[in-house]
Amino acid sequence: MREIAAAGISTVVVSWWGRGSVEDARLPGVVKAARAQGLAVAAHVEPYAGRTVASTGEDVAYLRRFGLRDFYIWASSELPAAEWRELNADLVGVRVFANTNLVGRAAAGAFDGVYTYDVLLFTGALFPRFCTQARKAGLLCAPSVGPGYDARRATGDPRIRSRRDGATYDAMWRGAIDAGADVVTITSYNEWHEGTQIEPARSGRRGYQSYDGAWGKRGAAAETAYLARTAYWAKRLTASRP
Repeated sequence: MREIAAAGISTVVVSWWGRGSVEDARLPGVVKAARAQGLAVAAHVEPYAGRTVASTGEDVAYLRRFGLRDFYIWASSELPAAEWRELNADLVGVRVFANTNLVGRAAAGAFDGVYTYDVLLFTGALFPRFCTQARKAGLLCAPSVGPGYDARRATGDPRIRSRRDGATYDAMWRGAIDAGADVVTITSYNEWHEGTQIEPARSGRRGYQSYDGAWGKRGAAAETAYLARTAYWAKRLTASRP
């Protein structure tokens, strides 16, 4: 949490797989650790077994007890927009973000904002159009930036998005700032199995397990390269706003 806060990040968005899950049991500890570093906590509500719009409403009420106010709904488009609209119209004091690049569908569901999450398919070049559409629909725009993607060892997915020694991360951040994003979300801090992490890595490892070469850094200097670059872009984001 100290590393996250030092990188200029203000909110930790935690994966949450429903009440009774491992993530649910760990949530109080995560909230306590985050708050100790001045960080807010939000929930990335995953498609747990039996999830419905109604159950998500109950989840929001439950998670608010822990002080959570922002909710990112993964695979929100898999559930009826009309039901989302009914739920979101009744929610007060929270922000609910739809995981979609189809702004019209999020607007139909009366969400507060949209985020992309996927850093394999969506590039920074998409963000200006995405955020323009969101603003026209009265939605917050929270595009997701990431360093790359490589899930071959974990899932066998052959698709790769190279980190290009940091150039991929820079391009996505630049796109988000140029788009005037209301919130910039990061995929991810520690999702190592998909190779999207920015968490410190040891030097000398193979593939995405090492950041050697990122921004010309090697050895110990490269181990925290992505967090250092996040701090740089977080300052640029703040400076770009009125």
